[in-house]
Amino acid sequence: MLHRHFGPEYDHVLDQAGGRTAGEAELERRLRRRRELDVRTLDADERERFTGSWVQAQNSFVQTPRSGLRDADLLILQVMRARGYPVEHYSEREQVISVHHPDLVGHYRAAHTVAVADTHDEAGTEQLRLAMVDYQYLFDELVGAGHPETTHRGLQAP
Repeated sequence: MLHRHFGPEYDHVLDQAGGRTAGEAELERRLRRRRELDVRTLDADERERFTGSWVQAQNSFVQTPRSGLRDADLLILQVMRARGYPVEHYSEREQVISVHHPDLVGHYRAAHTVAVADTHDEAGTEQLRLAMVDYQYLFDELVGAGHPETTHRGLQAP
């Protein structure tokens, strides 16, 4: 059951935990933690507001990639907070996303890694672009989950 639910994240967690027993215990802990949260979908006004902010982040990225990525990173936090996800610590956000969106946690991990590297000026323009694309996947799911009218176009290279 855990492997089916978590997909590739199952193998990732087992590798990180050093084995099946510890890894599956971690995944079970994540499932329990997720059940304790009051995660909700966004209403239409919130989706519209966040979508407008996403468009601004994309436009900012075209002009100044570092600024656009920072805007996207902060926007993801705002959306997560509005939905009821814990936002205080990255590891907790990552773990909860791995339960609710196991197919997207890798995108979140990759984007966050680049965002952190960028704070030390260690990310190139192509890395920044790929991070924006990764954030877009997560943004689309967090904002538009279950609402087909909220679809977004892919980010084009600057």
